[in-house]
Amino acid sequence: MNAELSDGWPIFIAQYPQFTKVHRALAKMDWFADQGWSVYIGYYFAGIFMQVYRAHWFNHGLDGVHFETGFTAESLETGELRIDLHIGHRNLFDRARFNELTVPRMAVAAAALGDKVQFNARNLSDRLYVMVPFTKSGFGKQVAAGFAELCTTFGPIIDDGLAQLE
Repeated sequence: MNAELSDGWPIFIAQYPQFTKVHRALAKMDWFADQGWSVYIGYYFAGIFMQVYRAHWFNHGLDGVHFETGFTAESLETGELRIDLHIGHRNLFDRARFNELTVPRMAVAAAALGDKVQFNARNLSDRLYVMVPFTKSGFGKQVAAGFAELCTTFGPIIDDGLAQLE
């Protein structure tokens, strides 16, 4: 039997080492280690994806609260990655209340970062994103810096919102 691989599989294989560089760069940052952050790198039909999250963010099935990027053929062409904040509904037991508690603070934080962060108060799942330009040689540090800015800016807001749900 000769199963055909999806178009994303060669991208996953080629880019996996780059994503491990991102993971290593994040792991060296004090906030990442001290606050118990985690990384998941996985395959999807169009390439490779990476999630960054904390253990109490209901992301045990990869569909809770997390920052995520997906790398595709388009990413190779444009030299940019999009990092999103996803607020999943399957594991987060009260997303409506969580949004009430966090959206106003996230809007202020996003505005303080200027045009770099695209924020959408109405989108229930994809709250915000940032585009991160990258080069092959700087990929690990550049993408890690994008995640770091989002995690350190919006992570405390997420933590506070989740704490108020308990």
